[in-house]
Amino acid sequence: MAGFVGSSWDALDSLQLEIDQSYERVTAKLDSLRTAGSIFEVDARKSGASPIPDAIHAVETNNSTNLGGVSQQPSDFALGTTVPGVDSFSPSVPSVLLAYDSSTGVGDSGVESNRLYSKWRTMSGRPEEDSASAFRLHGRWMQLSTHCSGFTIGHETVRRLNTKRSFNISDQGFEEPFCRRPLHPEGNFRICWDFFSLFLLLTDAILLPVSLAWDWKMSFDDAGSAYLALSIWCSLVFWTADIFVNLNTAIYIKGKLTLSRAAIFWRYLKTWLILDVTLVSLDFFNMGYIGPDFEGDLTVFRAGRVVRVFRVFRLLRLLKMTKLDEITQEIAASTGRQWIMLVMAVFNSAVVTMLVAHIVTCVWFWIGKTVWDEGHVSWIHLAEAENLGASVQYIHAIRYVMNPPAPPAIMANSGRERLFDILNFVFTLVVIGGTVSKISGTLAELRAMNESRARQKREIRVYLTHQDASFELVSRIMRFVDYKLEKNTPISFDSSLISITLQTELYVNQRGKFLESVPVFGLTKQAFPDCFASICAALVKNVFEKKECVFTAGAVANSMYLTATGTYIHTDSNGAEETFTGEHWFEEMSLYAESMVHHSTLTSKTFGEIFTLDGKDLVDCLQNSPASASMFCGYAKAFVEMMQKPTGLTVHGQQLVTADSCCRHTRQYQELYPDPKTRLDNISIVHDVLGPDIQTISESTCSFRSGGLAHMLKDLDRGGLQPENIIMMLQNAIPELHPDVGTHALLEQLFERDRAVSSCVSLLALVYNDYNLFVKPQLLAPVEVTTPDQWKHLRELVTWVKPTPEQLQAVLVLLAIRGLGKSTVLMNQIRSSHGRPEQVVLYLIKNAKNVVPSTQGLGEKALGFIENTLLLHEVFNLAQMLQGENVPANVAQLQERTRELGEEVFHFYVLFLIGFMSGLGGGHGSKFLHSRHAQNFIASMQMLRHLMDSSPSSIYWGYIACRARVLRAPLVASEDLALMRLACLGREQDRRGYIKLQKAWALLGSRERATLVHHLLADGIQRRAIILEFLPDCVQKSKTNAAVGLTRLFEVMVDLLDNLSTVLQQSVEKVVLVDLSDLKNFIEVVQNSFVFSTCISRCKLRRSEERVSGQMGEGNVRMNKSSLSWFWLRALRA
Repeated sequence: MAGFVGSSWDALDSLQLEIDQSYERVTAKLDSLRTAGSIFEVDARKSGASPIPDAIHAVETNNSTNLGGVSQQPSDFALGTTVPGVDSFSPSVPSVLLAYDSSTGVGDSGVESNRLYSKWRTMSGRPEEDSASAFRLHGRWMQLSTHCSGFTIGHETVRRLNTKRSFNISDQGFEEPFCRRPLHPEGNFRICWDFFSLFLLLTDAILLPVSLAWDWKMSFDDAGSAYLALSIWCSLVFWTADIFVNLNTAIYIKGKLTLSRAAIFWRYLKTWLILDVTLVSLDFFNMGYIGPDFEGDLTVFRAGRVVRVFRVFRLLRLLKMTKLDEITQEIAASTGRQWIMLVMAVFNSAVVTMLVAHIVTCVWFWIGKTVWDEGHVSWIHLAEAENLGASVQYIHAIRYVMNPPAPPAIMANSGRERLFDILNFVFTLVVIGGTVSKISGTLAELRAMNESRARQKREIRVYLTHQDASFELVSRIMRFVDYKLEKNTPISFDSSLISITLQTELYVNQRGKFLESVPVFGLTKQAFPDCFASICAALVKNVFEKKECVFTAGAVANSMYLTATGTYIHTDSNGAEETFTGEHWFEEMSLYAESMVHHSTLTSKTFGEIFTLDGKDLVDCLQNSPASASMFCGYAKAFVEMMQKPTGLTVHGQQLVTADSCCRHTRQYQELYPDPKTRLDNISIVHDVLGPDIQTISESTCSFRSGGLAHMLKDLDRGGLQPENIIMMLQNAIPELHPDVGTHALLEQLFERDRAVSSCVSLLALVYNDYNLFVKPQLLAPVEVTTPDQWKHLRELVTWVKPTPEQLQAVLVLLAIRGLGKSTVLMNQIRSSHGRPEQVVLYLIKNAKNVVPSTQGLGEKALGFIENTLLLHEVFNLAQMLQGENVPANVAQLQERTRELGEEVFHFYVLFLIGFMSGLGGGHGSKFLHSRHAQNFIASMQMLRHLMDSSPSSIYWGYIACRARVLRAPLVASEDLALMRLACLGREQDRRGYIKLQKAWALLGSRERATLVHHLLADGIQRRAIILEFLPDCVQKSKTNAAVGLTRLFEVMVDLLDNLSTVLQQSVEKVVLVDLSDLKNFIEVVQNSFVFSTCISRCKLRRSEERVSGQMGEGNVRMNKSSLSWFWLRALRA
């Protein structure tokens, strides 16, 4: 075996060596070709495309001679008196694009798939960028996401189905109103009903034989007779009602709870219905027969022989005690104490024996009394008990039954008494003897159980005698053994007798209370009970002794810990100790993060039990529940992101806060537990703002319906902008921005409120020319502040718009309420929005003005500006244009909609964009629109100013040309224009980033470059354009992942475009959206370059009405995981 393992490792090492040598040879060859420039000439001749401009060669030479020399790099383009591309550029289509469109060298036929293209360079694993070292979501969540994304889930339907289900599997179906639902057979009402029936059965078993034997009367003359009368009437009412209760109680059929009333009726008909109806009928007959003589002697003899027989039949109800015996045994088992079960078994046997003996005793006395009444000598005469009291007579009778004399004291001619004596002997021998034997067996079982525990302890002691252990250690071990034997007594049984469903529910009953203390699992219990049950089954129980360390700081965290019993000491990262008892949880982060270490120490102070949950087991439990898997994937991603933000808390404290916050922000939580204060009908921002506890409200706020914001603007016109008071003035004039009771605060959208305040302040600073207020947040950040020239251009844009007071008031209201459209609380209530923020805001303006009270102070024209601007913002996203994500067809949509709505609406839209972009970063001013962002924004707005007199392509590519001028990028060939759009997609802000992008582009083959050029230059008007959503995020993440890099990403894009050309072959759409969110997540976790380079071959393209989704599939994640395992094996081998 050792030889086989050794040869396997040698083979792997040889293979790796050959791959490394091959890579070195290929790299050396490429370097030599690149130096000579021949590779580009060969590629150009083969493809017919324009050769790479000489600028790239100059860049390569410059970089090769100044490796890493920052000072040798070309400096960023300095902004002079003009903004590059703004003053000297007007919207126009670059000549290289016109030449490319008119040529026929690159067409649809030029992008046919060539899947055998060589990928040797992608196996090198060379890092192109430095990798990040932050927390990352574990790859198993990516695998779970891709696994469940293949299912079409109607989220609302799933939610309704799940939330209508009870948590316990055996309780499912009991959510209907009480008047319509059947009773649960183990419900509280049914258990109380059964116990009362047991009480009545015991009463009948005691009183009925006595009343028959001793001629008791049913009257209220004495306590005994009154008790007999009361029990008979209660029995009559109860057993009549019991028939209807049984018809309304659910039943188990083959272990499954059945709620069908037809099935319940047929089961009852086959078992107890006939007997119950017969006995109740006899009871009514008896009461009707003796009713007229109620005050007289109502014994069985006065009632007649027929009535006596009917009364005897009531004893048949004692057959039901077998069912009640099972109930008492189950209740004893639910206590979790085995000795209680044994005691209950002994008690039940003793009670049954005593009841049977009591009935036989009464029958024996009744036989003697019957013989006596017939004029014969009975055993009562021979015992001289005819004149004794009833209690003494009962003692004589039970003495004879329990221990009959030999020979029997009866007359020779008394056949009935002698026959009873024989039967009584059989009863004493069989019944009582069997009961005593059962009790003895139970006690023997108890002794055997104790002996098993003693044997195990003895074996441990024998083991310890050979280990040279100290007395103190032996004592600790034995105490731990005692504790564990008490908690975990080994009991063997046939597991096939309990179904998987029932076993899972048993786990839920045992462990659910510990798991549901974690917020997200408590939510899972309510929304997805089956999934919660499987997670309970996945918990692993661990027992710890006194002063044993559960986990230590610095060790790898692989599981989440749930304390169940015992006392523990927790020492956090600051050294502070906390002693606690009961249910707590630790290290939830380990379920979601790829790698994590403990930052605290947990030690058991007493014997304790802890359940652990591994991340892999959690994912396995979620595999068969796409809805719950979707919830957990979103929750895990949000959890990891929040844990990376500094809060000043300890890691454990931060996890507790993050768990509660992330859980509350899930869609499922907000749907299950809607806050009444956040319901549309209940929100009253005006009432809260004007409440008596708020003392900082100006008079203008109290009259905002009649123009409070307008009054504020008039005050600013008269007195100018006062930076120290502008925030308070906005909060007073726009109730939605109030920090305590405003709409944003009520919906817990603090960041969106900060953005809204920043947008309003920045726009007012531009309108009233306050440069210092605008750049105030930038002075506190490591960025280049907005230059005076850029400020001048921004002011010129505002002047071009020429906002009226009405428009300025409307745009401030729009900027204040725009972020409300992102609230999941509102989206869940406004179904017609279809998840679009603009539609949410439009709904609020039209149907819920109590949520946006500022709109009540606006006229119809101002409201029209807001509504039309939201419609424009819905069809055109300026941020996507700034990073080259959209295409000229989107500009054409904006142009067409603007022609419909009018130029005045477009001017208002530009004013809104100025405020919107200024407030993206928050702050009391414009934190986002610093120098580098401002130059891009100004360039785009200067192009959009010509929306009505230029073509969409001129505007779009004119902006790209402006960006090229800023980065000093050439636009000599079509590849240069495509590369410039890639620079926008990569959010490159300086020359250095553009050069890195050039180098990655240069490593591509001619076919790959041609495919990308064809894709990047498509306009969506004349040629179909494919918009790759989340591509900028993919580019950013590929820079930080050494296994990906830009070149491999571009090659994967080529493979994706090849596959899309096949999928969209029959499509006539000019613009196709492709969702790359899965690819973005995969780039973040992939650790093997070969797996990434070939990921498209395992990718699934699913087309819906709106877009095509690229789902990475389980194969990619599985291969990535396998490559990681192989890497660690080699590392351990080394």
